[in-house]
Amino acid sequence: MTATPPRFSVVIPTYERRPVITRGVAALERQSERDFEVIVVVDGGRDGSADALRALRPSFPLTVIEQPNMGAAQARNRGAAAASGEILLTLDDDMEADPAMLAEHDRSHRAGADVVLGDLPIHPGSPPNMLSWGVGEWARLRRERLLEPGAEIRLDDFLTGQLSISRAAYDAVGGFDSGFTRDGLFGGEDIDFGYRLRKAGYEIVFNPAAVSYQYYDVDPGAYLRRASETGRSDRELVFKHPELAGRLAASPSFKTRRSRWSLTPLLSAPDLCCRPLRALAVAIARGGRTGSRARRFFFAVRTLEYLRGARAAGGRGDSGAVVLAYHSLSDLSRDRVLAEYGVTPPRFAAQLDMLSRRGHRFVALDDVLAALAGGASLPPKAVLVTFDDAYADLVPAASAALSERGIPALVFAVGGEIGGSNRWDQGIGAASQPLLDAAGLRTLVEAGIEIGAHGVTHRPLTSLEAPEVRAELADAATRIESNGLPRPRAFAYPYGEWSPEIALEAGRCGYLAAFTIDPGVADRGSDPRALPRIEVLASDSPATLRLKMLTCAWPGPLRSRILRLVGARV
Repeated sequence: MTATPPRFSVVIPTYERRPVITRGVAALERQSERDFEVIVVVDGGRDGSADALRALRPSFPLTVIEQPNMGAAQARNRGAAAASGEILLTLDDDMEADPAMLAEHDRSHRAGADVVLGDLPIHPGSPPNMLSWGVGEWARLRRERLLEPGAEIRLDDFLTGQLSISRAAYDAVGGFDSGFTRDGLFGGEDIDFGYRLRKAGYEIVFNPAAVSYQYYDVDPGAYLRRASETGRSDRELVFKHPELAGRLAASPSFKTRRSRWSLTPLLSAPDLCCRPLRALAVAIARGGRTGSRARRFFFAVRTLEYLRGARAAGGRGDSGAVVLAYHSLSDLSRDRVLAEYGVTPPRFAAQLDMLSRRGHRFVALDDVLAALAGGASLPPKAVLVTFDDAYADLVPAASAALSERGIPALVFAVGGEIGGSNRWDQGIGAASQPLLDAAGLRTLVEAGIEIGAHGVTHRPLTSLEAPEVRAELADAATRIESNGLPRPRAFAYPYGEWSPEIALEAGRCGYLAAFTIDPGVADRGSDPRALPRIEVLASDSPATLRLKMLTCAWPGPLRSRILRLVGARV
């Protein structure tokens, strides 16, 4: 005779938390819904958790599985494989279930839900410190937000601390991606799981009456390590799902000008430089201080650790690409308008050689596009060289300097001025400068230089109505292609002027990448239609250029102040 499968299988992974896990499992005795089993996966450790659990004598079926430390995602999958219930409910080991928790999940599933998220208030017995306070505030605000009419369940609401899912939905999406929590790392697997469920179209609901109380006793040092691992997992989430690149824009950031200016330089500093700050933050939290100044300091260090973790993940070896924006390769020092936009060929060659000596690797647009799409990683210290406007002096100056060194590049041509001149500058007093004709652009292509688009008339797109924006984007590519050149895959916004709406339109017009002149690093966390670049000016010495590149991701005011101190034009 075959036993009837239970309605619920409660799966709990645990690692070296014997008092907490035994208390959480014992609390399940109070469930009003009695048709359930519990599977606890002891994910390594030597604290005797498995023996303590086996010593319990619960009224419900309890299975204890032991495995080497392989991470929470793999432990949940292992527990799910051993489960026989119609519905899987994942619970963190520090959760103490309210007596109505399973009954409320059951009510939501019978109403048609495929996935149910519950409420996770802080356990009143949690150690009173700034960390438990912060977790409690987060849970309270999450509940309030999700109870608002029409509230959307966001990706960061998908927490395996208390989540139930039909067996069919779990099997259909393939369970949790164990790569996120490999080698015992923390974070990312729940958001990835939720995103795949959302993409698959499953019905996901929040039930505020399904409650489990989190007994939060994480050590401040472990908390900061988790912050770093969360930064890593968020970046890896974008590697796996490039369409989620915008998610990182909403990631933790420094809240005050003081923290931005003082902590941003540490993002690229050796870890040794950050240890004293971490030690001080941990000491403050362990000492029980909960005042506003102590909280601000601790959570600023938490943000620093998150951002350092994201940067270190950079592409599993990929630190992103710095994109350089040049214009003319000639001496324009006598032109009052264009003087800074003419870098002489000797200075250009010297800059390329300096970057090579400093270990920079020059990459092509293909390399950047592949990295943005989650493909091959960029080499460390990657640089992409670009030129705006397609001045006639690029042949032979640019093609010779680049070809001799085997350096690829990208030139943005103004579609309506092929073989013409810089009319947009002449209106503000600049001298006429010839632009490459079709033959000259083809010469660049033969030298391995790709041609992108820079609009039809070089007008700032933010000053135009939507139909004109569409025409400047689409017609620029068409005019370049009509001259016997490959259709451009990349666009440079004239004057660097852009908006999110314009970036969306660039994508609709078929551009795989579009470039601003906002400083920064182009990596897999970047919007591919709003990629940053660093303008290189005639007055930039090799040392100035290095400083511009080093500080490109720093806060604008701090970066500008430092560059002005050394006499650089900003």
